[in-house]
Amino acid sequence: MKIAVRGAASICITTSILAICAAGQVSAAAAGLAEADREALIQGLQAQHEVALIRERKLADDRETQLIAALESRLKAARAAAETAQGDARQAKEQLASARSDYAKLAAQITQRDISAQSDIESYHAEAQTTARQASPDMAAALQRFADGDRVGAWPIIQSLAAAQQAAPGATGASKAASIRMLADLRKEMRAHGEATTAEVLALYDQAATVDPSNFMLHLTRAELARDLGDLTRARAAAQQAVSVAGTEGERGLALSFLGEQAAEQHDVAAAHEAYTQALAIFQRLAASDSTPFIQNLLGRALREVGDLQAIQGDPTAAKASYTASLAIRERLAAADPSDKLIQLSLSLDLQQLGELDMKTGDREGAKSAFERGLAIRQALLRADPSNTDDQFFVTGLLRRLGDLARKQGDLKTARQEYEQCMAIRERLSAANPSSALYQAGLALDYFDVADIAFEQNDPDTARADYERSLAILQRLTATDPTNAELQQQVLLGMVRYARMPGASVTWQQVADQYDAMKKAGVLAPVDDIVPKILRWHRVLFGR
Repeated sequence: MKIAVRGAASICITTSILAICAAGQVSAAAAGLAEADREALIQGLQAQHEVALIRERKLADDRETQLIAALESRLKAARAAAETAQGDARQAKEQLASARSDYAKLAAQITQRDISAQSDIESYHAEAQTTARQASPDMAAALQRFADGDRVGAWPIIQSLAAAQQAAPGATGASKAASIRMLADLRKEMRAHGEATTAEVLALYDQAATVDPSNFMLHLTRAELARDLGDLTRARAAAQQAVSVAGTEGERGLALSFLGEQAAEQHDVAAAHEAYTQALAIFQRLAASDSTPFIQNLLGRALREVGDLQAIQGDPTAAKASYTASLAIRERLAAADPSDKLIQLSLSLDLQQLGELDMKTGDREGAKSAFERGLAIRQALLRADPSNTDDQFFVTGLLRRLGDLARKQGDLKTARQEYEQCMAIRERLSAANPSSALYQAGLALDYFDVADIAFEQNDPDTARADYERSLAILQRLTATDPTNAELQQQVLLGMVRYARMPGASVTWQQVADQYDAMKKAGVLAPVDDIVPKILRWHRVLFGR
């Protein structure tokens, strides 16, 4: 998963909640909303937005993350007590106001440390004021419920009220666009908490982009979400739209970076090279006059992406130089501010790529050191925020690499343990968000890895079952996006491995058909050269 954001590099792209009612019009009901209630709503929306930034940009340390969780629990409990209070409810209301205030103060205190977030926060505050001023009492109450942490309970109410506003006779195009953006942003926050799927969020952002096609962040968010769904064609198109509407060099660099990633995964090396090279040049120019961690980290990211492409092109020396340059930047930034979680995550990504390169070039000790160091960083991040699904997934990436390394060293027992630990996490993540192609593809790899080890350990029943499960997922994903060359190659390899099993439902002729289709599409990799030899050995016709 690549990092793309305006204002700060982040796993999730931060956007803002906009006004939900007709622009420039305040209803009589909204005008009657008490000033204290408006201020509470503004404070609550602002706090939720800032906590989202904290989670996305990993701004909080372990102690602060625990405090946020404790204050959110207190906030929910105080709201529940206030709603059920009978008679003189002043004490319950005071406790709710205190819980809201403490939650907002902590959020503001943490986000103040991130200079790059301040423009986003200031812009959002103005939008929250507009939202509170224009919202009807019913919408204000639903938004306050959301702000108090009951996102699931508030969502259907907000959605219904927003739909009615969009359908109102006097609704303008601008008000409809703002309403849809608001729904998309709120739904994305719910996704971060495992309360909405990627497909649900993307559908709303697609609607928003239709009515507001010049909004850079909408397109970049759509690109990231489409990538998560496994639809590279859709993600690439959204990234191209982001490039076309970018208003600053930084925005253009981010969009080009994401565009290059999609092209690389489609094996369009020429397009990937062009996009990555342009992005790197932009961030080198910006970094030359801007020493802030934000810009320097983006430069590191651009170097790592160029290294990824160099590795694909078979130039390990150049790739290692790019990865090492990126790592040096992240190590310097991490030493200057060890509490910056985004830098820590970026550092772990560099270590993972270096470890993979070392493993491919035979430096197993170097690979083990890089993987173990990266895993320690990710496990520390996860301990600080155990419910963060991104951090959970990132941990699995390095568990799998350590399994690969153990397997190369002949330690099948350790390899299987690492793979099964990885698989358990991804099964849970996939069950919670079944529309995430990222989770599904990762789980397919885990089934494949366990099947391979089981085959080598003379456990044919497990091997057969897991090959079949892996292949079923991969075929479903490639049906959604036939342009994903990496997935097509995984399907081919899975079919080859599965076809050798007694009782397999895949035949060697089906393997040959898959190979021919991939050759025609131009998505074969050098490693696939072994397939014709296997097919000849089984006396199967191909290349027809």
